[in-house]
Amino acid sequence: MRRRFKKKTAIRAIFLYLLFTGGSWMFINCYTNSYNRLSGEKIAPASLDMNDNMASFTVLEHSAEVDLSVLSYESRAYCIAYLLSPDEVRSTGYLISVLCDV
Repeated sequence: MRRRFKKKTAIRAIFLYLLFTGGSWMFINCYTNSYNRLSGEKIAPASLDMNDNMASFTVLEHSAEVDLSVLSYESRAYCIAYLLSPDEVRSTGYLISVLCDV
């Protein structure tokens, strides 16, 4: 009886996670596709621009800039940020660096 309850809870949690992530992704894509029907101009749902020591994030025309000089390879902040980052972020960063030969 106890195991069955735990399985239901796990399945509900997975379902809610998929519902929220899929729903937010659909909202962002629908918003960008229906932004301006009169002209052919489209907006990008999200973008990331990397310069020397600056990163610029843009999500639905709202942007933020982050100074990357704090996270140099020799600093303690880099080590802490790496250790606190989720596994998905680390694996995605590794995959991108391997594919782009950065």
